[in-house]
Amino acid sequence: MLKCIDCHNRLNKIGTGFFCNRCKRKYPLIDGIFCFSGNSNEETDFFPGDAFDKLYKLENSNFWFQVRNLIIENSIKKYIPSGGMSKIIEVGCGTGFVSSYLKKQDYDIDCADLSIHGLNYCKKRNAGNGYYQFNLYDAVFYEHYDGVCAFDVIEHIDDDNLVLQNMNKALKPGGFIFITVPANKKLWSEMDEFAKHKRRYNLRELKGKIERAGFKIMRISYFMTCLFPFLFLSRFCSLRNSSVSNDKIEINLEKALRGLDIKPFLNSIFFFTFRLETHLLNRIDLPFGSSLVCIAQKNK
Repeated sequence: MLKCIDCHNRLNKIGTGFFCNRCKRKYPLIDGIFCFSGNSNEETDFFPGDAFDKLYKLENSNFWFQVRNLIIENSIKKYIPSGGMSKIIEVGCGTGFVSSYLKKQDYDIDCADLSIHGLNYCKKRNAGNGYYQFNLYDAVFYEHYDGVCAFDVIEHIDDDNLVLQNMNKALKPGGFIFITVPANKKLWSEMDEFAKHKRRYNLRELKGKIERAGFKIMRISYFMTCLFPFLFLSRFCSLRNSSVSNDKIEINLEKALRGLDIKPFLNSIFFFTFRLETHLLNRIDLPFGSSLVCIAQKNK
């Protein structure tokens, strides 16, 4: 079910959106998107809005986004079968690159993000069966989904504990969350600054937060392990060469996203190297890497 973010009353579906009988608040359907947040300035608190255009162009060709989709698919299919029997949602879906991939694998998936700009790209990709705009600080869904996905999302949020609790509320009893986050604080770079990351996680920290939010860990592992030495050296050199003012890395859009725009030959090498991890992750948990993947089940 869906509940009002003001009074928490159950919402009624109407032709143009949702309506709360108690406080009379309306949540309109605007251009195919159900809107639960009327503050257009909120989205820039968590992610730079001008990055969506660049990401939309880069995601299809960049090795990291391509292989991460394979890791995500392998993680989900072990717990939730495709074929439309179960319903999942990707929160913080951005441009819908992951959602569109999962939809092609025959998953019944909805897309949710705070950014209307990002959701419009989702629609362009036909990434979901429903589109929702809301702040993850607000609990909108209650026991509604079999799976909730958040791929490189909660590191953008100050109160990630509250967001994990709201994800728990959105799940049916026994449902699953699927999460990826950036890892290893030593890899902090201008990309983290630009993307408005609040933190990079370690395994113990992520595990503790997810368990305290009412989940049982099914699996947690590092990934981006094979390329970790290259990435660490790249970040180290970047930091040394960065101009620093008042202990803050000077950043801009072009500089921050330059690392995603990789020459085709090098991108191919990275793709095949990183793809080896999909086979490793099917067998073992990896001991280190630049990212973490976690699957957890809602406590019954």
